[in-house]
Amino acid sequence: MKKTFVMMMAVVAFAMAFTACEKEGQYAPKQKISEIKHTQTYKTLTGTEISRTEREVWTWNGKLLSYIDYYDASDNRTTTIFRYDKDNRVVEINYGDATAKFNYDNNLIQDIQFFNPAGKLVEKYELEHKGKTVTAINVTVNANKSLASRRFNPLKFFIPEDAANKVLEKSQTKGTARITLTWTGNNVTELNMSGEYNYSYKWTYDDKINPLKGLFYHLYLDETFSANNVVREELTAGSNTSATNYSYVYDNKKCPVKVTWESTMNFEDIVDLPVTCVDEYQY
Repeated sequence: MKKTFVMMMAVVAFAMAFTACEKEGQYAPKQKISEIKHTQTYKTLTGTEISRTEREVWTWNGKLLSYIDYYDASDNRTTTIFRYDKDNRVVEINYGDATAKFNYDNNLIQDIQFFNPAGKLVEKYELEHKGKTVTAINVTVNANKSLASRRFNPLKFFIPEDAANKVLEKSQTKGTARITLTWTGNNVTELNMSGEYNYSYKWTYDDKINPLKGLFYHLYLDETFSANNVVREELTAGSNTSATNYSYVYDNKKCPVKVTWESTMNFEDIVDLPVTCVDEYQY
């Protein structure tokens, strides 16, 4: 899936600059997604081309997203369920093996807490705001490395997956961090993480409509927070910087119907192979 970063902090995928009619925790897209197909294509060391497709089927109840059925390449299904309050703000997301609970202070998200199947609090994200915009997130994690193997690992919830994986590989089972966000207009253009783990992201956007703005799920910070779609992402970890470019095909309403980018995957713990990733949207 898009990006790669499952760190002990999952940068709050929700705050963005809201208009007067929007409330934090609400998801009200201009077009309702009905399905997303994710395809990864790569060649093995022997030259055999492999193509793997996974998909999401979205079910709506009026204006509210009720649940998402995720089908892996073997067509095994995992269901994510969304629950709301009377103001149509998300208050709980159940991933099957993890639950996210949202606490509000008036109209703003105060914190998001993740619980394991036994009801133990494993992660907490406390949001700081300037007006209606999230400017920082304080993260506390009390989890174990087994989280990294979960399909709906809450650690991926906020931060691009690759950094999160690196953190889990070497992390203790507990940790804290602080994430600060930089905005340009209605888009998050930079993320800096400090504390026990240090990473930074920079994003460049186009001027088209991001259909995922305001959604919590498999989302990443730039997708959930920002009004437009990322065309370039730069990750800096220590002295190393890597970049990913994204290309889009749009419908006549300026919403993406297809996005393509290049990534890598580890093949049989031997070598990283280049992978072409394609997401296709239906509305």
